Amino acid sequence: MQLKHRFFFVFSALALVPLMLFSYIAYTRYTRLSNAQIQSASSNIMEQAVIQTNSVFSNLRHILENAQYDSHNENTLSQSLRKFHSTDSDYTDLDIYTANQQIKNIFQNLTYSTENINGIFIFTPSGVILGQGYGNGVDVRSSYDPTEDSWYQNTLELDGKMYIDGVGYRDYLLNDTLSLSFAMCIYDVYSRDFLGVLYINCSPEILSLDSVNVLPETTWFSINRGDELLYQNGVMPSLTDPAQTITYTKDLALSQVTLTAVFDKADMASDFRGTLYLLASAMIFFFILFTILAYFLARYLTRPIISLSRLMAHPREKHGILESPYLNRRDEIGTLYNQYLKMLEENNRYIKTQFENQLVLMDSQMRALEAQINAHFLYNTLEAINSLASIEGSEDISTMALALGDMFRYSIKTKGALVTLKEELAHVQNFVAIQLIRFDNAFSFQMDVPQELLEHQILKLILQPLVENALYHGLLHCNAGSTIRLSASQENGELLFSVTDDGVGMDPDTLERLRNSLAEKPRFQELNQRENGSIGLKNIHSRIRLYYGEAYGIAIDSEKDKGTSVSIRLPDLPGQQTDTPITRRV
Repeated sequence: MQLKHRFFFVFSALALVPLMLFSYIAYTRYTRLSNAQIQSASSNIMEQAVIQTNSVFSNLRHILENAQYDSHNENTLSQSLRKFHSTDSDYTDLDIYTANQQIKNIFQNLTYSTENINGIFIFTPSGVILGQGYGNGVDVRSSYDPTEDSWYQNTLELDGKMYIDGVGYRDYLLNDTLSLSFAMCIYDVYSRDFLGVLYINCSPEILSLDSVNVLPETTWFSINRGDELLYQNGVMPSLTDPAQTITYTKDLALSQVTLTAVFDKADMASDFRGTLYLLASAMIFFFILFTILAYFLARYLTRPIISLSRLMAHPREKHGILESPYLNRRDEIGTLYNQYLKMLEENNRYIKTQFENQLVLMDSQMRALEAQINAHFLYNTLEAINSLASIEGSEDISTMALALGDMFRYSIKTKGALVTLKEELAHVQNFVAIQLIRFDNAFSFQMDVPQELLEHQILKLILQPLVENALYHGLLHCNAGSTIRLSASQENGELLFSVTDDGVGMDPDTLERLRNSLAEKPRFQELNQRENGSIGLKNIHSRIRLYYGEAYGIAIDSEKDKGTSVSIRLPDLPGQQTDTPITRRV
């Protein structure tokens, strides 16, 4: 991981961890506050709902109790109802009419003030049904007998207490709609004789709590008697998660009747979501702000180090550090840049010194190798000339002397280490001319070189020693074998040379030792000095590797009593073409 990223994560953690902690504390306090507000609001709504529902029950009870009012000074409803107290009561149609008029007069003002009352009826023990409807043409069927219905029996069991019959449709009422009813037994205040059941039919809106329910979208009310649902405000939704609801249940003024309120906590909390969204937006804003600040701070602190690391990755580009704006800083960054610049300058001086020393060493070694080869050849040639001169004076001596002069001039040529292939082959021909005279044409020399390669450049003095080795070591001074062949070719941008003889060859052990010797890297001691050893193939191989690189050099193949082939691989360095091919047999 890059240093910039590490700084970024560290700064982000230092900024964001406190922010997240603060966010957690703020969210916790917000949750507690919103829950407290929701709890308080729902509790107030529930209390108001209980008060209003009990007020409705109280008003209805007041209507029912007026039916039992009795007075000695006037004809009351209670006195009229005594005429219908049993099935064998003696009453007339006038008595029924009079009782209905009394009911109308008594309840007329009350029904005007309570618009949700559909009708008020009295079911007497004699079977006479008194009263009338006030809305939607509601009336009781004339053939209706209530004594077998559950609401009537439940009312009798309450012995004077008000009974509520839940919301529904009633087939004993004409033109009935969805309604609920209240009933209470009427007794003679003096004799406690049963005078009938006072029945009030109402529309469900009489129990509506819309006036106190300030959260109608999130609150549902129901009135129950045990498990029996008497009334509900709308359709109660199915809330499967109890943690998302608040439920209250309180007893009402009627016996065994309760009011239940269910509040959707999630919907109530939506009123507080504006604050939550504001808090979340602030947290996101600060999160982004701190992240951006951490990024730019990490970038500011690590940019000098990253720049220095890139400069160190390319140490040769010294001008880069010289142009750096951090070089003149007075802090630790400036110290790093200045120390690195100092180290770079010292390193460059050291490399330059070492490189120059190595060049001198290589040049000296090249010259030493050439001198060794030239001295070796000069010794052998002079020995041959001396032998011939002592035997007879001959034209051959002149030829050898001329060839020897050309060879010396070629050897001491100092224009450069490279020569054309044509010049190198001329040197080989001079050598062969001398040796043919020396050995009385006891061997043949063949040369096959394409003319297009003659102007290509090669390293000087690398082919003649191979021919010399083939003559002296392969043919054993013409005592074994008689042919030496030199060929050249071009392949894949490289020059390939081969010197082959049909001499004694080498056994596998000798060939392996020679190959291992060639594989050893040149070892240098003091300047212009070389370890003692072979001055033939080893020297040529060393010169090639020193000049062209370790990918090039000599390869040897040999088989005992069949001859030896020495090949050289060089990079192709083309020069000017010539029209003179070299394909010659001597």
